[in-house]
Amino acid sequence: MALVMGFVLLGSSTALARMSDEEFQQAMQQLQADSPDERLEAVELLGRRGWRRRREISPRLRRLLRTDPDWRVRASSGRAIGRLSVRDAVPDLVAALRDPQVEVRVVAAAALWRLPDAAAVPGLIALLDDRDAAARQWGALALGVVRDRRATEPLIRMLGDTESAVRMDAIRSLGRIADPAALDALRGFVSNGDNAIEERLEAINSIAALESPDKVNVLGRLLGDDEERIRLRAVRALGQVGDMLAVPPLRRLKGNERSGEIREAIDEAIAAIRQRAREARENRGN
Repeated sequence: MALVMGFVLLGSSTALARMSDEEFQQAMQQLQADSPDERLEAVELLGRRGWRRRREISPRLRRLLRTDPDWRVRASSGRAIGRLSVRDAVPDLVAALRDPQVEVRVVAAAALWRLPDAAAVPGLIALLDDRDAAARQWGALALGVVRDRRATEPLIRMLGDTESAVRMDAIRSLGRIADPAALDALRGFVSNGDNAIEERLEAINSIAALESPDKVNVLGRLLGDDEERIRLRAVRALGQVGDMLAVPPLRRLKGNERSGEIREAIDEAIAAIRQRAREARENRGN
């Protein structure tokens, strides 16, 4: 997985100086070279420095992504498409999600992460079943950027993935999509003490991001969790999204809480809730 992720990120630095016409023509010709190394070199150069001429480059990159016999060239073409924001290549990137080489599948998902498009959702959902964890992770990441609720149930299933990185990005993407249908699954995930604490904490953040009025009740119940870090994160989340109904449970917790950090966070949360309530009243009065 680390090797695959490294390949995806390789060469992702800021674009270099603008290409001259001569350099551009030479690179475009080199895309047809017999040597895959030469084609690869040309793709990388065009991906880094071809922004101003990306419309001319796009058809060549799309063809290489679809048909080049060398997986490195296909992968680099997908990466260049993402760098150059070639949106008309979305159908080719979706097709590349089924490429036999995992590096190409991952690069295609990463490019779709840069070019979110609802048309890619079915292909990205299918990628969540990939045998390679890096592909599943990038599928989850890209779905979070698209923010299409068709991905909610498939991402909920990823909460049981064998890889922590996949679970974490599935949790984050559920928060980005903000579908209320994810509330019960995220609540159960946080409440399960067998899950990793970092993932449970991230799930609280995602609960707070959901477009559900019931999230405040869920966060309120988490104030009674045995784990101090869970209580602290729940307090802070209520400070961000809670209403006045959250104030009484916060006060009760403060009366029983030994942690000075949590007591301080409770005061800050109550102050933030009251401020939002005042602003809401003032807005209604105007």
